[in-house]
Amino acid sequence: MARTKPDVGTRREAVIEAAVRQFSKSGYDSTTMRDIALVLGMLPGSIYYHFTSKEELFIAVHEQSIQRICDSIMRAIDPNADAWTRLTQAAEGYLDSMLNDYVYASIVITEFPRRRSKKLRDRLISNRQRFENLFTEIIKELPRRKNVDPSYFRLGLLGMLAWTYIWYRPEGRDTPKTIAQKLVDIWKNGTA
Repeated sequence: MARTKPDVGTRREAVIEAAVRQFSKSGYDSTTMRDIALVLGMLPGSIYYHFTSKEELFIAVHEQSIQRICDSIMRAIDPNADAWTRLTQAAEGYLDSMLNDYVYASIVITEFPRRRSKKLRDRLISNRQRFENLFTEIIKELPRRKNVDPSYFRLGLLGMLAWTYIWYRPEGRDTPKTIAQKLVDIWKNGTA
């Protein structure tokens, strides 16, 4: 009877999934490849078949986390809507992903590129720019006062949205969608 090889792609995805959970729980610095292997029930050396280092694994985890956030944002946006509506929808998609898929979002929110090697820092920043560009493109189209710098506008709004990760409670009075709408309204009423 012939033995079939396990699907390498599926195994790689299982490693990423276990790593997401461990990095979210303990942080990058406190997570070891051994911890991740233990979750998977495999020998630590087996992970190195898929990833040459913890740094490479973290890059894959971060890329997947950013992609999940970007996908949520893109699903929320009606490309035919006006710029303020699209910005609100983008914020709703971001908070939906961040507050309802928090294990992945925590990788992006809590792991700061500045504390990492240059190679890792550059990749994390590049990933994050992919996400931020979704907002940048919408913000360029917004009607706003001339003295409102679009870069600071974006950074301020994203900072407010990201901070909800700290204070949001599912049992609270507002849903992620309502919070996103209220936060964008603050910017709209102060800058238009």
